[in-house]
Amino acid sequence: TEAESLRLHLASSNSTGYMGVRDETGRFRAERSHVHLGYFDTALEAAVAYARAVGQEKAEASRGGKKRGGKERSGGGGGGASAAAASEGGGKRRKARSSLHT
Repeated sequence: TEAESLRLHLASSNSTGYMGVRDETGRFRAERSHVHLGYFDTALEAAVAYARAVGQEKAEASRGGKKRGGKERSGGGGGGASAAAASEGGGKRRKARSSLHT
């Protein structure tokens, strides 16, 4: 994680010790802004996933974010979509139609 310059988000009020990480029967769930990031074997792995999501959000915000329909998109999906899939265009998109007809 040091090579990626990630900052882990500690939380003393959380039983796992990390913000955005929950213990769910032996597996650790990472979640950021109501977006499920995945289940992990250790709390540290889940905390790294959370830190990556925070880093992605900051990078997108510094680039001005992605706009669609006048609203900013955070790259998150919903319904269990991972942040990585959402940021790689994993969502459904409509193809643009050409205005030229022959």
